[in-house]
Amino acid sequence: MRQIRTGIVYLMTPVFLLAADPGCPRYPSSQRTETAENLELDRAYEALGRKGPRSAAAARQASEARSNFIDQRLFAKMAADNVKSAPVSSDAEFLRRVTLDVTGRIPTPEAAEAFLSSTDSDKRTKLIDQLLNSSAYTDQLTLFFLNKFRVSRTHESISVPARNTFYDFVRSFVQADRPYDQFVRELLSANGEVDTQPGTQFFARWMDVNGPIQDSWDDITDKITTTFLGFKTECVSCHNGRAHLEKINLWLTRRTRQQFWQTSAFLSRMYYIRWSDDVIGFRPRIVLVDRDYGSYSGAVNPANPGNRPSRTGAVVEPEFIFNQARPKSENWREDLGQIVTSDKQFARATVNHLWANFFGHGIVDPPEAWDFMRTSGATPPEGWPSQNSHPELLEELADFFIRNNYQLKPLIRQIVSSDAYQLSSRYEGEWQPAYIRYFARFEARRLSAEQLYDALITATRTEQPMTVVGMANALFYANQLPDATEPSTDGRVVDFLNQAGRGNWVTIERSEEPTILGLLFSMNEAQVVQRSMGTSTAAISSRNQVLRIDAMPITDEEAIRRMYLATLTRWPSEAELAAVLKYRSGARAQWLSDLQWALLNKLDFAFNY
Repeated sequence: MRQIRTGIVYLMTPVFLLAADPGCPRYPSSQRTETAENLELDRAYEALGRKGPRSAAAARQASEARSNFIDQRLFAKMAADNVKSAPVSSDAEFLRRVTLDVTGRIPTPEAAEAFLSSTDSDKRTKLIDQLLNSSAYTDQLTLFFLNKFRVSRTHESISVPARNTFYDFVRSFVQADRPYDQFVRELLSANGEVDTQPGTQFFARWMDVNGPIQDSWDDITDKITTTFLGFKTECVSCHNGRAHLEKINLWLTRRTRQQFWQTSAFLSRMYYIRWSDDVIGFRPRIVLVDRDYGSYSGAVNPANPGNRPSRTGAVVEPEFIFNQARPKSENWREDLGQIVTSDKQFARATVNHLWANFFGHGIVDPPEAWDFMRTSGATPPEGWPSQNSHPELLEELADFFIRNNYQLKPLIRQIVSSDAYQLSSRYEGEWQPAYIRYFARFEARRLSAEQLYDALITATRTEQPMTVVGMANALFYANQLPDATEPSTDGRVVDFLNQAGRGNWVTIERSEEPTILGLLFSMNEAQVVQRSMGTSTAAISSRNQVLRIDAMPITDEEAIRRMYLATLTRWPSEAELAAVLKYRSGARAQWLSDLQWALLNKLDFAFNY
């Protein structure tokens, strides 16, 4: 049934109808399904909180027992609602998890052995600092942002030099731990030639160079609100929210297409020139400039109306859809950068994006689909659950981020140092889906395509140089690659990453869902098999892990232990050790090769748990 309140239709229908709702044609079906699933989780979480025997004393005691403000909030909530958390992760679990999350790679066996054998009570804290100060951290966090911006040389407006310029721009920001708000302001006000001027590539990537200029402004506006503030506006670039978005986002139902145009108007003084210096073939080059005049008009060339419904011919002036802010100078894009980064929602959305990266779910989930009528912490409209599972914690994280000058390292250190992040993925007792919102255990998730490749070459000790056009130095790890088409000179690596769901940042979305095809590929693909071969003529490297361990003057039992450590970052159980000893046959290098192939195809290897 439906219920009408103040002209807005509020959802009172079963969740299974959500995915079938035709609603907004511009809203991706995958995200509509995700929204439906998250609505159901939000409802279950709220119901559990109402039903549980709330205990203020237990909550206070749980909070006082923790020093990290993240844990004070999360464990107090669990105690109040009588929700049990998972136990603390083992040293082996934590080592592999935090190394994957912070650096994108698994630990080397030498690093694993040193950590696991250490009796230092502060070794987890020291490990976190070591990882955050590594070049691998820079590689991984750079990839995190590149996946959001998707500046790829396969886009018609992005050349190889432009792609490389953008990569260097993002990487230098991460490496220096520059304030993120400063970086975003530079990005949003960037101008000049796209091949050489950092930040201009973001606009070139999201331009519709064949359509009317309004389509480019609108596409970029949606990318700005989604990436930096956590809410999509693409829907209302085509239609008013009402009668389209009631089953998706209440806040957007009250937004109009006119308001979206006013936001896009901040970009309406941005002008681009498209030219080529290539006399043989056409290599487009774009120059972005800002004029001191212009505004958003709905008038377009009838012969090229673009991919959105026709606009009104009215001229609109800039006013931001989220907070009604207006420009204070003639440089509207520069003012837009100030408006975006000075609003606290910028900090909230950023910490929520990073939280989801480390926990698998956002405090507001999905992280790019905020519904502001359900996230403030106040009671949402009737029939709707809150989308913000821990509003006080989210505010504290945003405040922490702001106090630390919008730098990412302090925030990441705070997150991975928390007891909540260090919980085991193994839950003792009956697990309920609503516990996801409590973050009552670590949610196991499949490794990304880049993590799978880098884990494979680290485990097998078969790192090989990869060349990328325009880059002086060879790269060795997939999380160092500047876009999702590289390394274009090595089809084997590209095939592996594509089969693992990397996507291409332009036409194919990234996917980390396990597939039967991916499983068969992993078992049979020549790279996987050859990297663990026990003969130097077959192995990709003549000193791979199998050959290295085989050459050691150690017992077979110790060789098995070292192979487990190198591949799964843990020692084998007694049962596993006995099974391998029982079924070994032939030369040691041969059965060690078989053992590593089997370990590479275990769920333990493919998942971060």
